[in-house]
Formats: sequence, C-alpha cells, structure tokens
Amino acid sequence: MEDVDLRRCIETVQSILAPLSQGEFSEKLYKVSVYVESVAKSWNACRTDLADLKKKDAGDPGKISQAVQARVKSFQATLKNSLRFARLNLDAAMVQALERLVWRPKSASKQDEQRKAEALQKVFDGMPEPGKAMLQHYRAASDPLDKWLVAGPWGHEYLKDILLDLSKVYLVELNDCNIISEIPRKLEMLDAKLGFDLFPKNRS
Repeated sequence: MEDVDLRRCIETVQSILAPLSQGEFSEKLYKVSVYVESVAKSWNACRTDLADLKKKDAGDPGKISQAVQARVKSFQATLKNSLRFARLNLDAAMVQALERLVWRPKSASKQDEQRKAEALQKVFDGMPEPGKAMLQHYRAASDPLDKWLVAGPWGHEYLKDILLDLSKVYLVELNDCNIISEIPRKLEMLDAKLGFDLFPKNRS
C-alpha cells in the first residue's frame, strides 16, 4: 500500500461525501467520513511503529518479527472495523434516503414481495441494459410494490450484482472486507482489446 494511493482514495471518498454533508443525511455521512479518515491515521501509526521496531537491536530477530506481525495484525483489525462501520453508516444513509423516495405498501405480504421480485428479475435479466429498463419501469409502473422493489433495497442489490456481472465495477477483497471499485471505461476497453482479463469477476 502506497501512501499516495491511500490518500487519493480517501480524498475521492471525501469529495463524494462533501456535497451531501449539509443535508438531512449529514449525521450518517459525517460518521462515514470519520471512519474513512481513521484508516489513514491507523496506517500512519502502523508505519511509524514498524519503523521503530526495525531500528531496535536485532539481537533477538525472532522477537522483533513477532512484534511486527502483531502490529500488522492489529492494523488489519482496525482497518476491518473502520471499513465495516463506514459501510454500516453509509447503508443507513441510503435506507434513509430511499424511505424519502418510496415506501413499502402495507397491504403487500412477504410472499407478494418475493413473487414480484422474482418476476421483475426475470424481466430485467433479459434486458440488454437492466439499469435503464429499471428506470423506465419505475416511471411507468402504477403498482406501489413495483416502485418499492425497483427503487428500494432490492433494486439496489440487484443493480450491484448486475454491475459486477458486466464488469463495470470490480469487487476487491481487502483483509476480509469487500470493496467495490469502479473500473474506468477506457481501462476496461483497453483490457478487452489486449485480452489481458485484468478484472476477473469476483462474486465471493
């Protein structure tokens, strides 16, 4: 992990959150920002500790090696917790935003919801551009349950899976955490032309 890469990632996240920091979701998004920034602080503290350990007397290299491994393990645990809490607050903000847009009809049962979701999935799976099809369906649908499913949590999870299938985003595994990272269009086209397959689909 390079310092400049980590800082660039954090700045990107902060720039996305900044325009939303003054709205009704500011509390949750502020927490996301804090947890993301804590990753950099934890990394800097870890680097400092590792450098200090390497400067110590190498008379007992085994002991120093154990100390290094313990410090790295501690950082990994902190990183995992920071990313998990950032994601929890981000998900909470998303649900809060969705509840302002659509609501689940009280008359619909769980069975109704499941049957409708399965039917919608079959329809969207057969479309060349599921995202656009979902937007058109939302605009045209009169059934509140349809609108809830398409614009609500089910629709977002479905789109996330579709994006992974189409390699528009890439699922990166980092210390037991799954991070979804966008693949730039030009890079995706170049990879396809060269046949390198740099971004295999990862659905784990």
